[in-house]
Amino acid sequence: MTFFDYYLESWRRFRDLQGRTTRPAFWWPFLIHPIIFIVLGGIFAALLNLRTDQAGPEVVYLIAYIWVLITLGVRRLHDIGRKGTWLLLGLVPLGNLVLLYWLVQPSASEASE
Repeated sequence: MTFFDYYLESWRRFRDLQGRTTRPAFWWPFLIHPIIFIVLGGIFAALLNLRTDQAGPEVVYLIAYIWVLITLGVRRLHDIGRKGTWLLLGLVPLGNLVLLYWLVQPSASEASE
């Protein structure tokens, strides 16, 4: 699969909180998202003559993609043998560091779903 295939797959499975997501299937969409957001922001700013402090239509994309990132994170945690509720650890100070460590781990052979 190419990086763009992984990105499209993340949108196809946006309602799927079950199952697993491999490292590449998690990280490619996670890394492509900011690039698309910046490009959309630039396009809409140029077309609509928006200032840099104004929100444009790309904010709709951002809000929609937050849910996609949540479902990707839950499935990635399933892939390493953790429950999806561990994603809430990101709300705790320094919890993001623990999540980052877990999200870069290889897939577990016996993963929880």
